[in-house]
Amino acid sequence: MIPALRSRWRRPATAFPAAALALALGCAGVLAAPPATAADGPAGGLPEAGLAQPAAPAASQKELRDRVVDAAKATGETPDGASPSKSPFVIGGGQTTIAAAPWMVQLGYYEPDTGDGYFCGGTLVAPNKVLTAAHCVAGLDWVGNGAVLAGTTDLDDYTTGTPAGVLRQWNHPRYDAETTRNDIAVLTLDRPLLDRPTLRLAASDDSALYQPGTTGTVYGWGLTSGAEDATLSTKLKKASLPLVADATCKSAMASVLDGDYFAAGSMTCAGTPASGADEGTTSPCNGDSGGPLVVGGKIVGIVSWGVAGCTAKGAYPVFTKVSSYTWAAQPRIDDTDLSYDGRADLLARTPSGGLFQQSSKGTSLAQRAYQGNGWQNATWALQADLDRDYYQDLIIRDKTDGKLYRSYLDHSAGDWAWMQISSVWGGYTSYAIPGDMTGDARPDLLAVDADGSVYLYPGKGNGQFYGKVKVVSGAWKNVKIFGHGDLSGDGKPDLLVRSTDGTLWLYRGTGKEKTPWSARIKARTGWNFTSYVSSGDVTGDGIADVMTRDAAGTLWLYQGTNKATTDLFAPRTSLGTGFNQYNLLF
Repeated sequence: MIPALRSRWRRPATAFPAAALALALGCAGVLAAPPATAADGPAGGLPEAGLAQPAAPAASQKELRDRVVDAAKATGETPDGASPSKSPFVIGGGQTTIAAAPWMVQLGYYEPDTGDGYFCGGTLVAPNKVLTAAHCVAGLDWVGNGAVLAGTTDLDDYTTGTPAGVLRQWNHPRYDAETTRNDIAVLTLDRPLLDRPTLRLAASDDSALYQPGTTGTVYGWGLTSGAEDATLSTKLKKASLPLVADATCKSAMASVLDGDYFAAGSMTCAGTPASGADEGTTSPCNGDSGGPLVVGGKIVGIVSWGVAGCTAKGAYPVFTKVSSYTWAAQPRIDDTDLSYDGRADLLARTPSGGLFQQSSKGTSLAQRAYQGNGWQNATWALQADLDRDYYQDLIIRDKTDGKLYRSYLDHSAGDWAWMQISSVWGGYTSYAIPGDMTGDARPDLLAVDADGSVYLYPGKGNGQFYGKVKVVSGAWKNVKIFGHGDLSGDGKPDLLVRSTDGTLWLYRGTGKEKTPWSARIKARTGWNFTSYVSSGDVTGDGIADVMTRDAAGTLWLYQGTNKATTDLFAPRTSLGTGFNQYNLLF
């Protein structure tokens, strides 16, 4: 048992043998010392668009920059006038720029009470979401003491980089510091970085990306060598690493560490056997933790652990296998909601046009909050973040002109606005926006025609959609479609279809435009409700849920289980009575 070498502040010990001095490539304890143009409002006269905006970030940009600077001053491991040309980093790699990897971010954590700090890498996977390693996050107060720096090639360049704070942190609930298993985490930023591109996670069926010999690229600002006096790189670096077969890695690491620490299926290896010294070794090292291994424009691995010094002869760097954890991480990335707490909320409209919000408290709802009047002309409404800007949009059909409209946050004006969704017809019988059905990370729309045909409208990511693709021909007449998020536990959004006899069917998403679903699964019978609400993950556990209203006016929560069977939902929970006072729930 040896401490995980992250900084002067020792974290919980690992289960690796002391003789081998294996360590998680820990956050090197080293940071120490254009939205679419708004159209006129709906012809039916809906009110001024407007939802609550989140509270102002608790930390100013100056405070966030100070955290990064203070973290850099807290240890002697940061470079002081080091020449990048003499730093072999990503040991054996080469220098690159943030323009070539615009989604790379620096994670700086500074503990003011102790003066200790950590540094990790991360990947922007949505405007307000950073994917990193659990060992960079678990047990730390990133909300109070962390900062993210984006948009700069240089280490700790707070003059040109864009800082952000952390609103929420999540790491895999079964992360094990002893074995470094389930080493994956997501940070939710306190502001969206709208000018930064994002990177996608490898999907659960992206096995081709892991074929041995496939070249991946790792990025980071980590230690420049395996020596004890190594420093962080002053510039962003990268290295090309070939993917390694699980059996090869398992055997090699067992030999180096004198034990079985590589978990095939949840971990993956890339690179060539280390030479025993900096020369001849190409590997990430401390400080690269949490950074991405990229193949084909997707994140296939997260820098997780290796051996002490990163250069032990015969060793490989080990990464979290992202495709095995997309089911857990993707819902944390797509969790936009109305109250900005990671739980989906309810909107309800009275016949007179009054709009009310009831925020989720997990398995109950908060008291309703009045949102304004004048909403009587919406024939239906959905919640969805169509432009992935972190702010929930409202999509409605106006009964006066039969067209679709979207309420969205106009960032240039700093206020909510309306735009017509001109690319989708308003005459379909049922609509749903389950999420990304085509594998491009943009939410898509599905619509059922009166003849039972179903059309998929791929999202453009700006509130509009590409031309329709017929995915069902005349077989879904009079069905109700709904669903938002992953119900089956594979990280891909699914669709629910209620047939006219009250049977509920689960259509598991494939992420493929032409064949968006696998074979349907009968989930429930007797689903004869007066309203179906699928705004996402109501409970905050990362699994999509559904709310229904029965004829008596009781609102029920059907909590998702991630089981693609008749056990799709846990036993239902009542969210209250009296919901018949509303004629629209969404």
